[in-house]
Amino acid sequence: MSHTATTPETIPNPETIRENNAEVDRLVNGFESRTDRFLRRHRGKLHLLAFLLAVAWATPSLSTILLGLPMVVAGLTLRMWASGYLAKNTRLCTAGPYGLCRHPMYLANLIILVGILVAGNNIYMAAVGAPLTTAVYLFAIRREEALLDYLFAEDYAQYRRTTPCLLPQITRFHLNNTNGRFSWTLALYNGIGEQTGAVVLLLILFAVKTVLLAHFGYYYPAVYGL
Repeated sequence: MSHTATTPETIPNPETIRENNAEVDRLVNGFESRTDRFLRRHRGKLHLLAFLLAVAWATPSLSTILLGLPMVVAGLTLRMWASGYLAKNTRLCTAGPYGLCRHPMYLANLIILVGILVAGNNIYMAAVGAPLTTAVYLFAIRREEALLDYLFAEDYAQYRRTTPCLLPQITRFHLNNTNGRFSWTLALYNGIGEQTGAVVLLLILFAVKTVLLAHFGYYYPAVYGL
């Protein structure tokens, strides 16, 4: 496997990342667990199911949407920042938000999730969404840590010793780290446009449902099988 040099001037192109990802996928098939394999292969379907359940169960109001919106925006901003640095399986990224924690993408997703749960204003969403997402991310982080340790060996071991997993420590931020620079090409390749669009669409549907609930009352979900 070829790894792109990690200098500020060099940004891996999507084709190189795609080739490395395909090679790594063939590699990990030999040692990942059934749960890891299931989550990796069906991630898109699980996201769609979560989206539909959020729309179905939500009982939002204008105040809950406005309360959750800042958290959603903060999470999307962090995710966009991280997406512009991540060249998955191609180089060890330690710059940008990766100087704050090892998994800023997952941290961003959790912040977005909290914002959506607040906006959705439904106990069932929280009871199912929070523990399920936590379990999925625990599996994902375990798998990714093992993979990064395999791919980058001592470099990753050193990075892990100096950088927290999920909860950022500002005092440990690698301010002078030159391991890569932000790239809109990488951000778009990592799907920031689609992810932002999905979250925005969900909030729009919450707003539509707010109007419907205002007109039909909270019997609306039961009447329409939601």
